[in-house]
Amino acid sequence: MSWQPGQPVVTEQDGREWEQWRRDSKREAQRARRASNPRIDYYPDEEAEALIRSMAGRFVGGDFSSILNRIVSEWAERCHRNKQRPKKGGPE
Repeated sequence: MSWQPGQPVVTEQDGREWEQWRRDSKREAQRARRASNPRIDYYPDEEAEALIRSMAGRFVGGDFSSILNRIVSEWAERCHRNKQRPKKGGPE
């Protein structure tokens, strides 16, 4: 491969090599993203789906992932409100 990232695309061969580099770099970025972000498939029942949809909208935090994160965080806060968290370095 003669073309390198950051260099201008001059010839047809450069264009083909740039396109291949672009596909490869997109693929690698997607692999890294998937490796660092676990995917959880969740199929709610009708009642849960209705609740989630009622909280959704076209605003920041209105997507399904943000709503589920908020629900889980609030649940964890309520369930573990009175529990003491172990101090770092101390006995549990």
